[in-house]
Amino acid sequence: MLKYIRHVFLFLFLTVLSQIGGLVYILYIIIEKRLKLQSFLRKMSLFIGLYLIFSLLLTPLFAKQFGRKPLPLIYNKQSPVIPASVLSCLLNRHYVVPELEAILIDVSHKMGEEIQIVYLDANFPFWDGFPLLPHKSHDDGEKVDIAFIYQSKSHQYLNDGKGFLGYGKIEAPLSDEYDQAHYCEQKGYWQYSILSKIVRQNKSSTYPFSLSGNRKLLKYLANDDRVGKIFLEPHLKVRMGLDSYDKIRFHGCGAVRHDDHIHIQMKPGKF
Repeated sequence: MLKYIRHVFLFLFLTVLSQIGGLVYILYIIIEKRLKLQSFLRKMSLFIGLYLIFSLLLTPLFAKQFGRKPLPLIYNKQSPVIPASVLSCLLNRHYVVPELEAILIDVSHKMGEEIQIVYLDANFPFWDGFPLLPHKSHDDGEKVDIAFIYQSKSHQYLNDGKGFLGYGKIEAPLSDEYDQAHYCEQKGYWQYSILSKIVRQNKSSTYPFSLSGNRKLLKYLANDDRVGKIFLEPHLKVRMGLDSYDKIRFHGCGAVRHDDHIHIQMKPGKF
């Protein structure tokens, strides 16, 4: 009974984590039983090998049937968009509809070579409505999170996706700015700032938030007719002087704070 429960748990866990992990686990069990592997190392090698074959080779092919494709893994001039973490790609969290990839590439070209667009989580490869936890809405290929732009002392632009998988390193409100996170927590939305409390906020070792770089990026996104909504923490919208851009909006206390990344979603019916 315990062995059965363990198999069910691992199947569900791997499915929630990567969408295809549960299917790979079933195939692994079938092959492992036939091969009668005894060594833990061989068992792990078999599972990892199967997973990589499915994730890197087969999944992109089948995803086309669902109208989705993986965002680029490696920077090139034609597709100057890169992931903040290879792990998010290995977990198949970097799939979008082709039109959303086109938006990112077009905006990246407008930004110029000195600033790259770094993406965080997007969507799973298959089926609308399949949840990409812990996100509330990344379930149809039309949403993607991207990293903020930072600036080094030598005035070089950086956006390395700070924090675990690029999330958690917040650009907190200044003393004279509205603190939306505090308001939401006071209203009982305990989850709103949970990640920022888990991820260490070591400001002395980070590069400063680039007002000019992020303002430029957000303007290009907001002016793109294919973009429907951009979620951003209210104090950053005001700080960057973007009050007139209605697409850039507050996402509600039921979500999590958006002063560690930018959320983009397409306008319905634009593809």
